[in-house]
Amino acid sequence: MGARHALSSTEVEYRGVTIIACEVVWLQKPLSDLGQLVDALVVIYCDNISSILLANNPVYHVRTKHIEVHYHFIREKVLAKEIDLIHVNTEDQVASIFTKALGTDKLRKFRKMLGVLEVDLNLKGSVENSSSTS
Repeated sequence: MGARHALSSTEVEYRGVTIIACEVVWLQKPLSDLGQLVDALVVIYCDNISSILLANNPVYHVRTKHIEVHYHFIREKVLAKEIDLIHVNTEDQVASIFTKALGTDKLRKFRKMLGVLEVDLNLKGSVENSSSTS
């Protein structure tokens, strides 16, 4: 079961970075139409080393034949040097703030990484339900 789980998590992560790559390409189109060319290498941070290796390897693998062809879009972009997949430790994967339940420390760390300020709300007084009859 361990090998199947590893393959499954690789496939999920690989599909995820492919979807992100598609979004990047889509966002570049309207920018280009507005005269804002994006000619810098786009970096996508991924915490799954197997997915990064799969995207960087143009060789067909029997173990990945079940991954649908359209998910290899990321491989095309990586090999064309338009997108770079960089490994980031799971502990530092700020995208987890959007996908996982986090403990207080991690939540604060990721909010800080995103530049989100913590606001202490001090609500005083009360709100009363009043019905006015005129």
